[in-house]
Amino acid sequence: MPISESDEIHHSAADAHDIEDVRDEEITVGDVCRSLLRNPFQLLVRWNWKSAIIGTLIRASIYFTVYRASKESLLVTTTAVGVEMVFRFVTTATSGSIIQSFRRATPEWLATTIISVILPTVTTSLIEFYSHFVQEVYFANIFAASENSARQKAFAISTLLSVISALFSLYVMRRGALLVGAGEETKSFAHDMKRMPVLVSEFVILIPVRIVQLLREGRVFAALGIFAAFGLSVGSILGITRGKLDWGYRSAIYSWALLLVCSAIAWVVMELRRRYRKRHGTQD
Repeated sequence: MPISESDEIHHSAADAHDIEDVRDEEITVGDVCRSLLRNPFQLLVRWNWKSAIIGTLIRASIYFTVYRASKESLLVTTTAVGVEMVFRFVTTATSGSIIQSFRRATPEWLATTIISVILPTVTTSLIEFYSHFVQEVYFANIFAASENSARQKAFAISTLLSVISALFSLYVMRRGALLVGAGEETKSFAHDMKRMPVLVSEFVILIPVRIVQLLREGRVFAALGIFAAFGLSVGSILGITRGKLDWGYRSAIYSWALLLVCSAIAWVVMELRRRYRKRHGTQD
C-alpha cells in the first residue's frame, strides 16, 4: 500500500532519507551526521537560497567597503567584489543547508560548536582565501589585484563574520526563519525578512543579557568566563587571519569595551523592567 504523506514524516533518524522528515523523536548530532553521510543529496532539497541572497549582499558590501577604505582602485574593488559574489552565493547556500540540518540537533552546545568552527573554517579559511589568492596571484594579468593589502584585511574581517553569520543562521533557523524545504515550517522570504529586525536584536543582546543574568544569580566566574571568551575569540580570529599581533589585541580590547557597554545597558534595562513589574504587580 502506498505510504501517505502524513506517515512519511514520522521516520526515525536511522531510516529517514531527509533529516527534515523526522518529527517525533530527539535528533542527536550523531544522527544528523550519519543522515548527511548516508544521503548527502538531501542538502540539495533545502539548498538555502535565502541565506545565499543575504550572505552574498553582506559580503559584497564588506569587500567593497574594505577595498575602498584601503584606497584600492574601482577596478580592483569591483573585481574582488565580483569574485566574492560568485563563490559566496554557492558556499553560503550550501552552508545554510548544512546549518538547517543541525537546527534541532542535541546537545545544542555541540551542534553550535560544529557550526561555528567547521563551516567557517571550510567556507572562509579555505574556499574564500584561495579564491581571492588564486585570482590575485595567478590571474593578476587578467583580473586586477589589490595593491594595499586590502585582500588580507577583507579576509580577516570576513572570517570573523563567517563565525557570527553561522551562529546567527543557526539561531534564527531554530526559531523557524530562513528555512528551505522544511515542509509547513518553511515560510516565504518576505515573511522571514519581516521577522529579521526582532531576531537580529535578540541575537545581538544574547550575550550581554546572559552575562547580566549570571551576575544577578551570583555566578560571577561564569559571567567573567563568557566575557573573557568573547574578546579572546574575536582577537584570535582577527589576529591569526590577518597575521598581525596588533590586530589581535586591539580587536580583543575593542570587543571587551563594546561588550562591557552593552552589558551595562542590559543591566539598566533589565533592572528598570524588574522594578516596573514589581510596581505594577505583573510577571510579563
